[in-house]
Amino acid sequence: MSVRKMSLVAAVMLIVGIAVMVGCSDKPYNYTTRTIVYVSYMNDGMPYLCDVLEQGDSLYYEDTNIYKIDDDYIKEDRVKVVFHNRPYNSLIEPELSLGDFLVTGYTVEFVSTDGSGIVPVPPFTGNTSVLIPADEMVEAWIVIVPFGSKNVDPLVSMQYTPAEIYTNARITFTGHEVQTDREVTFQAGLHVNFGDPLITKTNKTDF
Repeated sequence: MSVRKMSLVAAVMLIVGIAVMVGCSDKPYNYTTRTIVYVSYMNDGMPYLCDVLEQGDSLYYEDTNIYKIDDDYIKEDRVKVVFHNRPYNSLIEPELSLGDFLVTGYTVEFVSTDGSGIVPVPPFTGNTSVLIPADEMVEAWIVIVPFGSKNVDPLVSMQYTPAEIYTNARITFTGHEVQTDREVTFQAGLHVNFGDPLITKTNKTDF
């Protein structure tokens, strides 16, 4: 056998060996190189506007000239999160190699992005139970602004004013792999703007 053929065979055997080692090992530490769980996107990839005033904030019902008299205020803000549990690389067979993950909680911390240094919502934790099967994407909802935060400063002082606070919400998710109980921690971020918008027919597209 020529040197060239021997090198080619050795390379193929090495690739197969790596695939088998990654796909079949039962050692818990090996899971960190086989799978990755992360947030694909939040709030459909858009920034989130947190309304600070408890009243109807649109002047008219949709496509009418009738004034609104009901309250469309959101007391506890929630956002949609899309989780993804995927193979770390293409050598892995998802159905055979990966485990299902259960997200059990999260921590939210707001950081000012407008130079004011104001933190509109203190850090808080929430509980959840979201199962993410191997090689799948799953939608879920989490609280991004608790009800109590809108009833205290600085948010309560922003009512009936043009003041706005621009922040980034840093979310740390925790959970574990169902089959092995391996703990999982991963992070995501979302731009959250706080204000008291008044939506009219002329400016509703801005919101």
